[in-house]
Formats: sequence, structure tokens, C-alpha cells
Amino acid sequence: MYDIRSHFQGRNAKGRMNSKSDDKEYTILIGNLRSSLKDLAKKIEPKIYEYGFLKD
Repeated sequence: MYDIRSHFQGRNAKGRMNSKSDDKEYTILIGNLRSSLKDLAKKIEPKIYEYGFLKD
């Protein structure tokens, strides 16, 4: 995923990845992906405590 982001977002003169992309379709798709990852995190979070990976 990092390589894909790097390709579409590009890098600045210092070699740091840009925070935005000019590609509108990529911007929509990455937004959808981030939203889906947040939803997944909400579903996983209770199980982390239930199965003892982290303590309250």
C-alpha cells in the first residue's frame, strides 16, 4: 500500500511523500479505503479486550 500511495501522491524535493494527489479517482478510492479501515477497527476493537490482547 505504501508503494501505491508513493506512486500516486509523489514526493517533494526533500524526498518526503506529498499529503495529497492530483489524481481524483485515486483520492476517492483512498478515502473509501480509509473509511473502511476505520469501520474495521471499530469491529475489531472490542475483540482485542475480549481475547486479552490488551487489558482495560
